[in-house]
Amino acid sequence: MDIFVGRQPILNQNKKTYAYELLFRDSLKNSFPGIDGDTGTSRLLANTFFSMGISEITGNHPGFINFTKELILNRTPLLFPKESIVIEILENIEPDKDIEEAIKEFRKKGYKVALDDFVFDKKYTNLIKLSNIIKFDLMATPLNTIEGLVKTLKNKFNITLLAEKVETYEEFSKAKEMGFSLFQGYFFSKPEVISKTDIPSSKMALLKLISETGKKDINFNKLSQTIKNDVAISYKLMKFINSPYFRRANKINTVKDAVSFLGEDTIRQFVRVLAAAGLNDNKPDELMRLSVVRARMCELMGNYIKTPFTAEELFTMGLFSTIDAMLDKDMKTVLTEISFSKKVSDGLLKCNKEFNQLLSLCACFENGAWGACALPNDDENKELTANLPSIYMDALKMADNFLDMQ
Repeated sequence: MDIFVGRQPILNQNKKTYAYELLFRDSLKNSFPGIDGDTGTSRLLANTFFSMGISEITGNHPGFINFTKELILNRTPLLFPKESIVIEILENIEPDKDIEEAIKEFRKKGYKVALDDFVFDKKYTNLIKLSNIIKFDLMATPLNTIEGLVKTLKNKFNITLLAEKVETYEEFSKAKEMGFSLFQGYFFSKPEVISKTDIPSSKMALLKLISETGKKDINFNKLSQTIKNDVAISYKLMKFINSPYFRRANKINTVKDAVSFLGEDTIRQFVRVLAAAGLNDNKPDELMRLSVVRARMCELMGNYIKTPFTAEELFTMGLFSTIDAMLDKDMKTVLTEISFSKKVSDGLLKCNKEFNQLLSLCACFENGAWGACALPNDDENKELTANLPSIYMDALKMADNFLDMQ
């Protein structure tokens, strides 16, 4: 059986990655598979820790995982390293004496506990005292409805507050002002303010580099020499080529050999990713990670679905699908500064239905919105659906290994 494990980033006040919430599904057909929660979480844990390796999914950050009442009472979380998981207590679990005793044991042994989708009731008082983190769903409990409760929790308990489903920078700023210190949601992937000011000269140089690698005929000897003349780029190239992503038995020791090993398409991708990372300064690392994941997913999905784009074009469009957020400018304005082909520009402007479909599949994994992942012509796309889990895992590995070299 194919297992779909998605992850959503959890950021701190500085927009740095604190952890990931792990999401399990066994197909794209339902919001949650037709199995009980115990089985779902058990499969997630088995696949995360035993089949895949949690570091491949979470990049050595903790993973927030929902545990049902039965799994908590059976002390299932104790089977896993306390550094690797945060135990999420579902909102429908009654806080009876047995649950409290189990959580006391988890805390005594060094595990962190989070109350999920919290809505206050006096019966939860003991659980609040035993927990490290309380999660508020801002869709269900908007910030303006919980200001008094948040103030009370901060004053009475030693607790960390997490705001989830944060979709705008305004919500992020307001939640931070109210006392939240952890944030979950895709506010970071949207422009903070659509700016009408000029793009800084330093970023213009990067945009020109991106444009140069977009040309049909690149002078790769010149490109290799440019890389060798820049210590920082050379270092990042060598670190990337020797990362676990490539699973090489022997290390590559020269820039020339690295360029030769990667080949034209991959070295173009590398240069573009590196340039995009420069555009991403003062932005959350997760924005760059998201961009690389989208790039690799789009490239690989293009092997299974008909589009008018080459693999290189799909990678490029996935990578720059968030360039508006990187530069805090609308996409149309940004594209006047980059000499992409009309076909690629149209794709980035969401004028191509095939590319829109690939981006929507990326978004399904980003948001865990599996029910929205319906593909037209299911019979024709069975192979793509079957390979989506491995495509996503490959994209995560590539993104994490690239971010490791920053």
